[in-house]
Parts: sequence; C-alpha cells; structure tokens
Amino acid sequence: MLGRRVLLVSAALVLLLAGCVGLSWRTGLDPVAPAPTSAFPAVLIATGAQLAAAGNCIGCHTAPGGPALAGGLGLETGFGTVYSSNLSPDPATGIGQWSLAAFTRALREGISRDGSHLFPAFPYTHFTRLRDEDVQALYAYFMTRAPVQAVAPGNTLRFPFNVRALQAGWKLLYFEPGVYRDDDLRSVAWNRGAYLADGLTHCAACHTPRNRAGAELRDAAYAGSKVDGWEAPALNAANPAPLAWTQQDLLDYLRHGESERHGVAAGVMADVVHRGLAVLPEADIQALAMY
Repeated sequence: MLGRRVLLVSAALVLLLAGCVGLSWRTGLDPVAPAPTSAFPAVLIATGAQLAAAGNCIGCHTAPGGPALAGGLGLETGFGTVYSSNLSPDPATGIGQWSLAAFTRALREGISRDGSHLFPAFPYTHFTRLRDEDVQALYAYFMTRAPVQAVAPGNTLRFPFNVRALQAGWKLLYFEPGVYRDDDLRSVAWNRGAYLADGLTHCAACHTPRNRAGAELRDAAYAGSKVDGWEAPALNAANPAPLAWTQQDLLDYLRHGESERHGVAAGVMADVVHRGLAVLPEADIQALAMY
C-alpha cells in the first residue's frame, strides 16, 4: 500500500514538473512602433484614465517623488522586494513597443512581452477578469501618456522565488485565468459590482488572507488580512465592526471616505477611495456597495 502511494505521489510530482516546464516556455511577442496619440479615440482614452485610476495603476507604478507611471516603487512581499515596472510608453524602458496583444497577455496571463512570467505582486490574478473593451481602453490611456525613460531597480527576491520560470508552477497551483462571466441569477448591478471588486479594483488582493506561497485563500475570500501594517478588515460576515455595515454605510464610505457609523478611511484605504474610486460614476460605487 505504501509503495503504491509513493508511486502515485511520484507520478503526480512528475506531471506537475512537466506542466511547469511546459508552461515556463512562452513565446516573446514582436515589438511594434509606438502609435501616435491620434490613433486612439478621445473617448477611449478618457475611459482608460478612469479605469487606471480605479485600478490604482499610478499608485503602484510611481515611486515616491518620481514621474507618474515610471515604476520603481518597492513592493514588500514575504519573499523579498518587487519593484514596479515602467508603464509609460517609453520604447526603451517602458511599454512603448508593446502591442495590444502583448498588453492583453500581461493582464490576462501574467506574461511579459518577452515571454517571461510576471510576479503576482502585479495582480494579474484579478486583471484576468477584465473584458476586452476595458483592456483596450487601458491600453489607449497608457500609450498616450508622456514617455519616461527610467529603469526600475532590480528585484531583491530570495532564491528560488526570484526564478521567473518557477512562476509557471505557482500559476498551475493557484491561478485561475478567465474573463468575468455574469451570474444570470444575480442583478445587473450585482454583477457590475462583482466585476469591479474581483477584477479591476482587486479588493480581494488586500482583504483576503494568503497562504505561505503568497496566494489568496479561495475558501477565505474577503475574510480580512493586513497590508503595510494596516488592518484590511473582513468584507464578509466575519467583519468585526460592533455595528453591522449596511449597503448605505458602504456607499458613503466608498464614495466619500467616511461613514457616520464606521468612521473615516485611513492609510492605504484613504488612497483607494480618494485617488481611485473617486473617479468612478455613482452607479459603479452603488454596484460595489451592493456586491
């Protein structure tokens, strides 16, 4: 019996290793010439600006005191520090030579233009939910920003976590790619809230505990965690507030950064509200509160 169990475990490990090796090899995508601003409709750019703010793209891809979207912000993880990349359209150090296909692959699959795996400090695990029209709008926005020539510092991750090819195994275990699909049993507003919370605004990235591999615990979604020394409270029935949150409480908090019964947003959440969610239309904030 023991021999059979060892054989099964060995076979599973071999299959896992084979899968990791296969997934670790991704084809690089050809560079493209940067498109002029006139190539993108103004409405699409404006939509992209709104989406980028809601997703806190500038917050993560701008170093303190540095140019917007030039990268270089150090993101502390349990495995070392990951520095955000240059998201400006600079052709040499940014994404200026990225095609829409390369940009989409990065968001949906966590793969860089050169075929290397991105570390999940970049929340592609949530951005994979984005629909085509939103990806296109984000691309239009980034490609029409001012290019900044800047190279981010090298990551300081411990071995073996610094080996990008091993991210293929992490994805095999913890990544579920796929565009968000509406729940037909729910309302339009609820589905909009779910799409935003689970995708673009990636609320679970802060409000869900993680395992030792840094992956969100799927069976503890929105059960609370800690971010940069701040408590990211549970957003489900486990929330410790002495007064239960109502939908109106959430609406006030997400729209204005304060709730009469629950106080004001502070720390990381203050930035989320005042720099990110502030740009979303009222209907989207209502949808988030409902969800």
